[in-house]
This record gives sequence, C-alpha cells and structure tokens, in this order.
Amino acid sequence: METAAKTYTLTDLGNSLKSVIEKRYTGRYWVVAEINKLNYYPHSGHAYPELVEKKDGKVVAQFRGQMWKSDFDTANSTFLELLNEPIRDGIKVLMLVKVVFDGMYGLSLQIKAIDPKYSLGDLETEKNLTLAKLKKEGIYESNKRKTLPLVPKRLAIISVESSKGYADFLQILAQSSEKYCFDLHLFPSILQGEQAVTGIQQQLREIAKTPHEFDAVAIIRGGGGDVGLSCYNNYELSRAVATFPLPVLTGIGHATNLTVTELVAHTNAITPTKLAELLLQQYRRFDDEIARATDKIRVLTEKIVRENKQKIDANQRSLVAATKLFTARLLVHLQRQSETFKASTGKQLQRSSLALREQQYRITLSTERMVGNQRGKLTQFAGQVAEKSVRKLEIQQQELTHLERTVAVMHPRSVLQRGFALIRGNGKIITSAKKLKSGQELEIELYDGTVQTKLIEKNENEAS
Repeated sequence: METAAKTYTLTDLGNSLKSVIEKRYTGRYWVVAEINKLNYYPHSGHAYPELVEKKDGKVVAQFRGQMWKSDFDTANSTFLELLNEPIRDGIKVLMLVKVVFDGMYGLSLQIKAIDPKYSLGDLETEKNLTLAKLKKEGIYESNKRKTLPLVPKRLAIISVESSKGYADFLQILAQSSEKYCFDLHLFPSILQGEQAVTGIQQQLREIAKTPHEFDAVAIIRGGGGDVGLSCYNNYELSRAVATFPLPVLTGIGHATNLTVTELVAHTNAITPTKLAELLLQQYRRFDDEIARATDKIRVLTEKIVRENKQKIDANQRSLVAATKLFTARLLVHLQRQSETFKASTGKQLQRSSLALREQQYRITLSTERMVGNQRGKLTQFAGQVAEKSVRKLEIQQQELTHLERTVAVMHPRSVLQRGFALIRGNGKIITSAKKLKSGQELEIELYDGTVQTKLIEKNENEAS
C-alpha cells in the first residue's frame, strides 16, 4: 500500500521560503539595477519600483522593489539636492537593499537607500563613450561648421507646446516683434527620458525632408537636472544632431555639465531664454552693421559730392577763363581780317578810280581827235556824247557806292548787329543742326556780348 505524499499549503510553503531567506540573507546588499517603473503612490508616500537588469537591450533579470515613505523621502531629497532631479523612471541606481519574502506578494527587494553619485557617474560614462565615438568618426565638429544666416528668421522648433521653456522662448522673441519678425514652426516631441531619443530623431528626420524651408533647428526644453538630460548623451541622438544638414541650436535648460548633444550642436545656450536672446542679438548685430554701413555710405557720398563740386567749380572757372581768352583772340582775329578787308577794298577802289581817270582821259583824247577830224559831227552829237559820258560815270559811281556798302554789310560786326549770332559748341562754330545734341552746352555770341545756354530740343529742316 502506497504511503500518501506529504502536502503543504501555500502558507506553509511561503513560510518555509521566508524562513530560509531570512536565515540565508541576513544582511544588506548594494545592488545595481535600473528603475523601469517607479510606481510611487503620493497618498501613502511609498514606492514599489520595478527593478530590471538589461543586457544588449533585453531584460535579463527583474525584481519587485519596495521603499517605505521615510526611506523614499530621504533618498529623493538627496537626489534633488545633488542632481536637481527627483528619482524617476529610466535611471540606473546603486541601492542598499534587503531581501524579503512575503507569502502574499512574493520575493522583493526592500530599498533602504540610493546612492545618487552612482547614477551621475553612470551618465558621465555614457557621455564619454558617446564623445569618443563621435570624435573617432570625425563628425564631432560637423554641425558647428554649418553656416548660420546673419539673420536666422525661419526656425524649426523641437519642443512641447506646453513646455515652460518654449513659452519663455516665445515671450522673449515677442518683445521685439514690432522690429524683428521670426517664422517659427513647432515640431512636437517628448524632451526627457528614453522616448525623447526616438521622438527628437523622428522630428529631425521630418525637418530634413524640407531643409530649404528653414534657416536652423532649435531644440528647446525647460529646466531640469543632469539625470533628466541623460537622453541627450545618447549616441544615436547626438550623431543625428552632429550630422544634421542645418545648424542646430540648443536651449535645454541647465547651466553646467553640457551634454553631448549640446557639445556637437552649432550653438548652445544654457536656457531657452538665453537662446532667444542670442537670436535677437544676432539681429541687433546685423542692425548695427547696417547702421554703420549707412553712416559710412553717407560720409563717403558727402565727400564725393564735395570733391565733385570743387572740381566742377574749378572746371567752370577754367571754362570761363578759356572762353574769355578765346573770345579775345577771336576779336583780334576778326579785327585783323576787317583791317585786311578794308585795305584790300581801298586798293580796289584806288585801282578803280585810276582806271576811271585813265578811261576819262582816253575819252577826252578820243573826243578831241574826233572833234578835230569830224567837228561837224561832233558838234551834232556833242550833246549826246556828253550826256552818255555823264550817265556812264554815274553808273560807275553807283557801282562803287554799292561795292562800299556790300563791304560794310559783309563785315562780321555788321552781321551780328543785324540780329545774327555765332553759335559755338565745345569751342567750335556750329554750322549745321545735325552737329547739335539735346542737352549740349552752347555759347552764343551776339553783337554786344556772349550767352551760355543748353540745347533743349532741335528740329532739322528736311532737304527739298
């Protein structure tokens, strides 16, 4: 007959396990684990974190933790004091634990204390590894070498619309909205924790589809401690920022211990407010350069105008002097021509007078011979001959008088006195309208002086 197997209740088994564990694990142990989920209950102040260990991204160990209110408050206060960050999901911690077993809730680790220095050190290790990889790949300075426009107006903003940092950023820019205009486009993303890595990368890829629409990208986050910034030391996110085709500007809200993302970004500001002020400073600097250039142009223009005015005045004085000299020389020339003409005319008159007297003498001789030979005939025609002779002399005298008048009329000063004028352009006498141009400076010589004028319009007579 078979002996019945001994059976145990769940309570018996649980008590047995509890007894063994309490006898075997009597002390406290420092254990490294990641808080997958904190499970903090504000009404009681207790926390029941899910503790995991990951290897190559997979969970290889998992325990339930428990932390009573007094222990949690002490550890959390230390975190806030040293890291300016509360205990939260997703951080790796070094914990002082006690192994406990409860028949109702099973095996768990009772957390007595958490060392915040370990968490900070773990972040620093990740940061150094990421920096080393980026420098080895030669992309650490890539984004810094991108050209930021003088006035970066079109900005793609990666932030959360409800973020205080984003609100501060907009408020600073709004203060100068009347003078400067920014074109902002928000690409919403979680900005803290592991989800921030994928969220920010996704928005960077979205912006990269239309890089010609933006001048730069700004990653804006409100204040937070170093642990809350651990995602910005992530290699994939840092690499995406370093190799992004547009300048990346960061204002993620802390003053010390820059993250890798901030180090590889084109421009880093400690807060969103400071980033907005940097952008405005860029605009003001451009304004100042424009003002200086305007003043320089004004000074140079005034100098050029002043110098050209002096040159024009000097040229005007030279032109007046040259015109007077030319006029004097022309008058002397005309005077000489007049005197030459008078002398020539006088000789011509003298020769004409001699010829008349010679002709008169010959006529007299001829008449006397005719009188001697044909006295009777001469007597008959004496009156006719005398009359014809007188008439011919009168005609000759009229011709001489007409010739003297013609000479007087043809004198240049007589021509000018009758209302005619000499027109000169560039120092030369103008004889044809075809040689004139609209707007040309002209000198008109009249009988009693000269006039300076400018041609407005010309009309040419068509050849008949």
